[in-house]
Parts: sequence; C-alpha cells; structure tokens
Amino acid sequence: MRKFECSSFVFTPIETGDAVHLLTAVSSALFPKSLPLANIKTLNQAEDWCSDRASDWKMDKCYVWSCRRLADSQVIGQVTLFPQEHRLALAYWVNPEFWGQGLATKMCKALLSHVCNSGYQGNIWAGVHSWNSRSTSVLKKLGFEQIISNNENTAEYSLEIVC
Repeated sequence: MRKFECSSFVFTPIETGDAVHLLTAVSSALFPKSLPLANIKTLNQAEDWCSDRASDWKMDKCYVWSCRRLADSQVIGQVTLFPQEHRLALAYWVNPEFWGQGLATKMCKALLSHVCNSGYQGNIWAGVHSWNSRSTSVLKKLGFEQIISNNENTAEYSLEIVC
C-alpha cells in the first residue's frame, strides 16, 4: 500500500517535507479547533507529527498518504488508515482553502478503491464529531452506514469492503 494514483490525485506516503502543507491547513481560521491536528501551532510541531506518522508507517501502525492534485502537485489534504483489531479506521482532512469542491469524497473514494485493489476485504470504521456535518456527508456518499456509538459527541460509521 505505497504510492497510488487516480484520475485526479497522486497519493504518497507521508514524509517530513509535508509538514508545511499540514501547518498551512491547520493554521487556517476555518480549520476546526476541536480536532487534534489543530493543536499543531509551529513548523517544528508539524514536522514532528509528520515524522512520527512516517515512523508509524514503517512499523505498520498507521498509514498516512498526502494527497496532491495531478494537475499542479498541490497538496490538498491527507487520508489515513489505522489498522485496528478486525478492521481499519479511516481519517482524513482537506485544507479549508479547498472545501466545498467534493475533494474529501474523491480522496476517500480513491483510497477505498486502492484498498480493495490491494486485496483487503473487511470492515472500515470512521468516527466523526457530531457537529461535523461535512464529514458525515462524505461518509454517507461513500456508502458508510451509521452504527451505534458509545460517545454522544461522536457519530460512528461502518463500511464493509467486499471486492
């Protein structure tokens, strides 16, 4: 599950050099302050976060891909898969500069296709803050179904991958 492409994007495993794009996104006034990434305030912190995720990748703990538009190589966001017991967990973010263009849905759809093409069959889980209607919409467009959540502030979704 290394680098992959779709018709609009190229996805590359995270590297420390992606920190500047991460910091730009999380520094936006529109980026939700309640998300953990919003705690990144300096380039050093962003570099540490990216470096840690690259290390996680090598240890098969977490897979973060930076997503670039094919047309101009602009980083627009990231998609992440966390292996968990009996499933994968999905996370993603898009730079607020590019919100409202359907890019999160396209990014996640490409990732799900890549996962399927890589031979994965099983469950993918995603959790969304209850206030995050944009992410809820993305997951529903991708075919995720809401499941019972133990946390009143989080909506949980599940998708069964059968290729």
